Amino acid sequence: MLCVFVVEHLGAQLKGPKYDERLLFRGMTGITIGGSQQEWTLKDRGKFLQQSVSAVLSVPISNRILLTVSNSPAIAKSDTMKLQGIADTRVAFSYVVPGDRVWINGGVSLPTGVTKLTESQLRVASIISQSALAYRVPVFGQGTNANLGFAYAFPAQRRLVVGLGASVLYKGEYQPSSITGLSDMYDPGDEISVNGGFDYTTFSKSSRLSADVTVTNYFPDKLNGVNFIQSGLRVMAVVVYSLKWGETAHLVQFRTRQRTQSEIFNSGVSEKFKSSQHYEFQYTAFWLPMKWCSLSGMLEGKVYTGDQIPLGIGIFETGTAKLASGGVEAGLAVFSSLSVSLNAKYGTGSVVIDNVENTATGIEFGGGMRLQF
Repeated sequence: MLCVFVVEHLGAQLKGPKYDERLLFRGMTGITIGGSQQEWTLKDRGKFLQQSVSAVLSVPISNRILLTVSNSPAIAKSDTMKLQGIADTRVAFSYVVPGDRVWINGGVSLPTGVTKLTESQLRVASIISQSALAYRVPVFGQGTNANLGFAYAFPAQRRLVVGLGASVLYKGEYQPSSITGLSDMYDPGDEISVNGGFDYTTFSKSSRLSADVTVTNYFPDKLNGVNFIQSGLRVMAVVVYSLKWGETAHLVQFRTRQRTQSEIFNSGVSEKFKSSQHYEFQYTAFWLPMKWCSLSGMLEGKVYTGDQIPLGIGIFETGTAKLASGGVEAGLAVFSSLSVSLNAKYGTGSVVIDNVENTATGIEFGGGMRLQF
């Protein structure tokens, strides 16, 4: 998604008559704090509640360099099982090269999150990490990670901006479990990604179309230094269409993730298994009744196929999902430097976990505050 962000962020300047580097990170100095309570009820598994807080500090340290620091403390629980703590701390930077066409970004995830989980904590973690359920903090700790990437954006035409990019992600070794006999050292495979995207604005500037495609290659995950599993090649595509209509704005987004088969290694022998494919659709309507107040409504649909996982003498399927959800959000500009928001969301459908299909209903309440310095 780096290309889409760069293309949309720099697009206005690239399409304009003259660059102004002072506008690159205008309004980004500040802190954003959000709180959320999410609860999914799964048939035969019970309720899984997560309460989380996110904090992001953004500081431009020059006209062209933006520094951000973020973390998310959370509590996840079900009956007597509970997993709590802070997530890994993310420190990131963005640098816009003079000329305003090349964007370099990178960062480090510091291992402040919870690892070495107990048996009950692993049970909770196996649910909140389900992609379809979209918990705010799906994973607490994954060791030290670091990434570096770049994107290049240029105006192909007056109203068309095109972007290309590439990135690498290093993933460090960590111990996910404290269970006796299962306290192995896990080293997730590093990643290399390339992507391309475009942003097109119509002559009337009332609508725009953006798209982005990212291809990611994964290196093998290792268990105690030995190859364990290699995820298949992943292709992600996102198409976004937005339209301004009077005092309202409408946004339609389609996202898909396609992966080739994963390869699992066992005593020198490897086998390939099906990987999950994702399809997501979202429609959002925005309304600005007054300059200091905004309202929005959202409808979303998800269809996921499942991952195949060998377990014992059988093959289990997990991750298949069919979910629909809707939500509302209200924003209020209290002062020029302070804005607050409230949101609510409801979802329903089904999720397959370990070969068992569960009817699922979920609800989410949250709010946030943005303070500009």
